[in-house]
Amino acid sequence: MEKKLYCILLYAFLITITFPMLSSESKQPLSLATDQSSLLSLKHTSLLLATNWTNSSSVCSWIGVTCSLRHHRVAALNLSNMALSGTIPPQLGHLSFLVSLDLSDNHFYGDLPHQLSLLRRLKFISLRLNNFTGDIPPMLGQLPNLEYLNLRNNSFIGSIPKSLSNLTNLQFLDLRYNSLSGEIPKELGRLQSLQTLYVRFNRLSGAIPSTIFNISTLVSMGFTYNELSGSLPTDMCRNLPFLAWIDLSFNQLSGAIPTNLSQCSRLKGLSLSYNSFSGEIPSEIGYLTSLGELYLGGNNLNGILPHEIGHLQSLVTFAAEGNQIAGSIDFNIFMNMSSLQTLALARNKFTGNLSRDVGNITMLTKLQLQENHLTGLIPTEFGQLYHLETLDVQLNSLSGSIPHELFNISTLRILGLNGNALSGVLPTHLCHASSFLKQLYLGDNTITGEIPNAISNCSQLTILSLPYNKFSGYIPAHLGNLRFLRKLELLRNNLTQAPSSSFITSLTNCRSLTGLSIGDNPLNGVIPASVGNLSSSLSTFYAGNCKFRGSIPVEIGNLSNLITLTLQANELSGNIPLTISHLHELQGLDLSDNMLGGSIPHAICDLFSLNTLAMSHNQFSGPIPKCLGNVSSLRNLHLDSNILNSSIPSSLWGLKDLIQLDLSSNSLNGSLPLEMSNLGAAIYINVEMNKLSGSIPRNIEKLQNLVRLSLANNRLEGSIPVSMGSMISLAYLDLSYNNLSGSIPKSLEALQHLDYFNVSFNSLSGEIPNGGSFRNFTMDSLKGNEALCGIPKFHVQICSSISNHRSKRKKVERASFIVFGVVAFISVVSLAFIIVRNKRKDKTTREVDELIFIVPERISYYELLQATERFDESNLLGTGSSCSVYKGILNNGKDIVVKVFNMQLEGISRIFDVECEILRSIRHRNLTSVISSCSNEEFKALVLEYMPKGNLEKWLYSHNYCLNMMERLNIMIDVASALEYLHHGYSMPIVHSDLKPSNVLLDEDMVAHVSDFGIAKLLCDGDSAVLTNTLATLGYIAPGEVSLNILVALHFQSINCGFLSEYIMIFVVPEYGLEGLVSTRCDVYSYGVMVIETFTRKRPCDDMFCGDMSLKRWVELSLSDIPDEVIDANLVRNLEEEMISKNMQCVSSILELALKCSADSPRDRINMKQAHAELQKIKHRFSQ
Repeated sequence: MEKKLYCILLYAFLITITFPMLSSESKQPLSLATDQSSLLSLKHTSLLLATNWTNSSSVCSWIGVTCSLRHHRVAALNLSNMALSGTIPPQLGHLSFLVSLDLSDNHFYGDLPHQLSLLRRLKFISLRLNNFTGDIPPMLGQLPNLEYLNLRNNSFIGSIPKSLSNLTNLQFLDLRYNSLSGEIPKELGRLQSLQTLYVRFNRLSGAIPSTIFNISTLVSMGFTYNELSGSLPTDMCRNLPFLAWIDLSFNQLSGAIPTNLSQCSRLKGLSLSYNSFSGEIPSEIGYLTSLGELYLGGNNLNGILPHEIGHLQSLVTFAAEGNQIAGSIDFNIFMNMSSLQTLALARNKFTGNLSRDVGNITMLTKLQLQENHLTGLIPTEFGQLYHLETLDVQLNSLSGSIPHELFNISTLRILGLNGNALSGVLPTHLCHASSFLKQLYLGDNTITGEIPNAISNCSQLTILSLPYNKFSGYIPAHLGNLRFLRKLELLRNNLTQAPSSSFITSLTNCRSLTGLSIGDNPLNGVIPASVGNLSSSLSTFYAGNCKFRGSIPVEIGNLSNLITLTLQANELSGNIPLTISHLHELQGLDLSDNMLGGSIPHAICDLFSLNTLAMSHNQFSGPIPKCLGNVSSLRNLHLDSNILNSSIPSSLWGLKDLIQLDLSSNSLNGSLPLEMSNLGAAIYINVEMNKLSGSIPRNIEKLQNLVRLSLANNRLEGSIPVSMGSMISLAYLDLSYNNLSGSIPKSLEALQHLDYFNVSFNSLSGEIPNGGSFRNFTMDSLKGNEALCGIPKFHVQICSSISNHRSKRKKVERASFIVFGVVAFISVVSLAFIIVRNKRKDKTTREVDELIFIVPERISYYELLQATERFDESNLLGTGSSCSVYKGILNNGKDIVVKVFNMQLEGISRIFDVECEILRSIRHRNLTSVISSCSNEEFKALVLEYMPKGNLEKWLYSHNYCLNMMERLNIMIDVASALEYLHHGYSMPIVHSDLKPSNVLLDEDMVAHVSDFGIAKLLCDGDSAVLTNTLATLGYIAPGEVSLNILVALHFQSINCGFLSEYIMIFVVPEYGLEGLVSTRCDVYSYGVMVIETFTRKRPCDDMFCGDMSLKRWVELSLSDIPDEVIDANLVRNLEEEMISKNMQCVSSILELALKCSADSPRDRINMKQAHAELQKIKHRFSQ
């Protein structure tokens, strides 16, 4: 009886939810009038429908509507690409004769109504390119006649409904570009009519069900860009006789490539790239004679290329880059492939010579062989590849000359030959045939001869890179004909310039030029005034060691976007032009090793972005400008080896962020004031060979980061401060040739890193310390001090205290026996008393200890081995410069993350100790929780809490993920809360030092946790600073706090897709770099950049940011006028006008806050308490 009653109630409930929601018209018999009424519910979605769909015309004549002739009812509704917006009304469920529904390419949003399941006649549904959300309704599985279902490019979430397996007539299923998760239902294997299955760009996980490979009707399947794992069935092609295309790339699939692929005899496209497949390429692939595209790159494949690939005569693309394939490349394999256009074998382990047979692959358009171990000559037969557009053989060991035939290929666009051992000369007819060449990379070879004048025929060139060769002769005067040139790199050759004309003048026609590197060539001559007419986009001008003479032209001030200007090691004379003050973006100025004179102009003080000023080894005279103390961005100041006089201006000691200061070899006088201790960030101070007097400042110990200090060859007097023994970073100390007196402080023995010490030729007296680093010093460090005494190795007189010590030794030894007996007796009695007393207190003490100290969970190395399956690659989450991170499961079922440190790296133990020290001390809901650690001499690892949602970077940039406004705001508030705790809530301020989206992890509830404290620093107070020896991430470092080394370094920078490399001369050693300053303000800057990145969805290193345009600068310029250009379009897409306006206002407020955090000057930045509070206010306003 109860069961019967239950069935009745269930039936009534189904009737209630299915029909009553419809209008009163639904109670009438369904008819064309009903169809008209149902369609009118869509009328509000577009002005076009509002004007066309009227009661005065027949519904069958309405735009997008098709009626059946037999039943005179609406049979098809095609409203695709009509800019419709809104939700789908449930009234569409009345269109009971509807066979085809196409609402694609519109702006519909919201959930799909369940009433669509009433349209039992439907055969065709296309809802692609909208913004539908929510789960895919399981009721779609109730459409028995459905043959075509396209839901791609929406925002569906959840899993793929198992009920779709009921659509036994389904032939086409496209679920691409959504946010679907979970496993692929094995029930889909019942779709025995399915021909096309696309689930690309989702978040699907687990193995691909074997049942999928039993759908014998399948023609095309695509699973790329998911998180699928496991191996492929060994018999995957047994039941797929019609399969033409399978794409499994960018997943986490592993194991061997199945050998029975040959049974998919109609296969035209196979993509297995960027997984973890291993083993050799199966020779059976050669039986897929219809194959046109084969992608195997980015795996762990090894062995050699199987000759059976040569049977693939229809192959157009073969890509196997980024594997471990070895042996020689046998181009005979590809000779019969008359259609082969792309051959990508880069980043493997190929050896041997390049065969001449390559010339027989005549249809090739792209050949990529870079980063292998190829040797021998470049075959002249390359010239037979008449369709070739890209040839990249960089970073091999090829030798010989460059075949002239390469430059006869008229289609060639990119030629990359750098990083080999090529020699010979360039052909004089360069680009006569290949006039469309855009990028030419020949750097780091031994090419000789002249640069042909015919280079100007390469009129489409954007990059000409010829550095580190042996070119000689004149630089062609017609380079200005290369109107599209962006980078010209000629450094480190033997080039000169024609006496009658300057190639620099010619380059003024290149209006897109951003980088000009001509240094280390004997150009002679003068820098022409026309240099001021170079492109306004020029950001790098490197002309060091060019033998330029004469003066620096005043026109140099026209290059207003210069960031780096290097003219060192020339023969320049005269004064620095006052127009230098116009270079407001300048960060690095190197004029050292010239013959420049006069006074240092105050115009340099107007360069408020200046990071490095190098004017060493010139003839500058007069005082050091006091205004230099106002250039707070300075990190490196080198004025040594000039004729500067007067005292050191007191303002200079106010540069609290200065890292290197060299004023040596001048005629400076006066004393060193107590304010010298303000240079707390300095690691290098050299004021030797001046006329300084007075004493060494008694508070000099405040320079805790100082590594090198030289005060030699001055007139200093007084004693060496005892407090210098606390300058723990000191490695070099030179106080020689002064008038210092008193003794050498014994406290200096505590300086563990001191490896150079010189106090010779002073008036020091007393005993020489012999502990610590003094064990390694000799008399050379001490000579010229007649009153010193010490041990014999210093070749000085023996101190009286040492002689007395020897005579007293026997007395001391005799007394020691007596004292030892007394102490032993007292110890035994005391120990007995303590044991009795502790037994009484044991119970109480244990209870108290349990409250005070919580013992962390102990996990052994063998437990970690078991949890990670012996650190199997399948559990590898990622690899960094210093560690590898694995996912593991403990015996109790708990998910963990194991961070294993690379013990081969120098200093790794310190990184491990830092992270341990910080993680065990801090407790906050938004910081990564440490579970345990495992450490011995050969193995160090941290066991951390597992974060199932990954990191913020993945959510920002993966097509499978999307964060709405509130989620992004909450994450930024979480991070702000964590930083506020680190900076202000802990007993000692902690600087994270590497804040970026990949270090922000998300738990199951999308709560953010800041991670990776390997380079964090403990400070003495929130606004103090320390030096770090570990490089943080470029793009998140304050430009105003980037230290530029005085030495110019060569940066070998990769461009798109790791294809070619370009040499760019830049000043290096950033704030977090080898000699870097960190403070809590640095974290604030990084946080500001990350907030900007989160709400613009632009990386700081995006290609659009070059020259003086950075992510922060872009936002500053656009926010006030056109904020919609910077805000991530996903935050305002498919929203009502009111909500769009609200979101825009919210993001604008957030970005304004981010700009306050990322101000160039540290003093102008707000702190994290202020940032956190302001974000909470913004959230409150947005939530109302």
